[in-house]
Amino acid sequence: MRRSLGRAIILFGVLAAGLAVVVSVHPAAVGEASAAESPGVDLFLGFEVGEERRYAVGPDDALRDGEEITWSVRLERVESAGDRSVGVFELAHEHKRYGISGRGPMFVHWNYSGEMRINAFGFPESLSFSMFEQHTGESQWRGEIMSADYTFVGDEYRKDVRVPDQQWEFTVPIATHGDRDLSVPAGLFLFRPEAADADFFTNPALLGFAVPDVLPDSWEQRTLFFGPTYPVLYPSAEYVRNERDRRGALRRYWSKNTLKLDGSARLEIGDRVLNVRKLDISGPVRGAYIDEFGRVVRMDIDPDPWTLKNRHIRLLFPTEY
Repeated sequence: MRRSLGRAIILFGVLAAGLAVVVSVHPAAVGEASAAESPGVDLFLGFEVGEERRYAVGPDDALRDGEEITWSVRLERVESAGDRSVGVFELAHEHKRYGISGRGPMFVHWNYSGEMRINAFGFPESLSFSMFEQHTGESQWRGEIMSADYTFVGDEYRKDVRVPDQQWEFTVPIATHGDRDLSVPAGLFLFRPEAADADFFTNPALLGFAVPDVLPDSWEQRTLFFGPTYPVLYPSAEYVRNERDRRGALRRYWSKNTLKLDGSARLEIGDRVLNVRKLDISGPVRGAYIDEFGRVVRMDIDPDPWTLKNRHIRLLFPTEY
């Protein structure tokens, strides 16, 4: 297996003006591991240990009254697993907004948190997350914590679901794909390419794991994305039956999208103007932009059905939080 040089820095021209860009290496293709091959190196899939990236939906006038939608991802540590490395990332997602119920106005708060373990190829070897919903105001309601674990075992994922007083175990088959190699494992990425209802797995940082840090002049890749499903508070017989439907699982959990670099530009992100590469994504996501450090800095999504204004998810800079 060919590995990239640790802590490599490569200069290459990406803009028409010939601007040199400095990036760190983490090839996403099967057979090319990250620069981080042991816990002693500085980077793992483009992240420093302890680095956090936060994202939010904008612009402000595209949001509903009192609405706030945010994501974060943080590399907690890099662990050795035999002769390879596994990064442990903490994930979080919050969605807050006002709403109306039969008893009057309320404020709704959805909260998701989780941990994923991914190898140097960006393959998610395990994922654990919990979700919680709370309503305040005229119509108060406090939900129950529900959680799910996905663990790669053999040639599939084992899914453990926990809701109050109940626990279920299912298996999730993995869709076939040309770059998939479960013996490594490599060739799939955790991300939901959704444009309408941005959720826990629409975190732009997850998309970044499918894109090499070193962006060539042209690049196109058919990519397999894994979009886990959520627990339900009161699992019905139909829910259990659907979860055990392996053929149906291939439709619910997996998405095959083509990623393609499409030119370069200068883009305003917050109060900064960045040199970026445009990334086209087949399917509902309208496109994404990657900066010179390999970070996904913006992802365009559908207009909100209430405000009817175009939205995007963008990187927040530390001065903004």
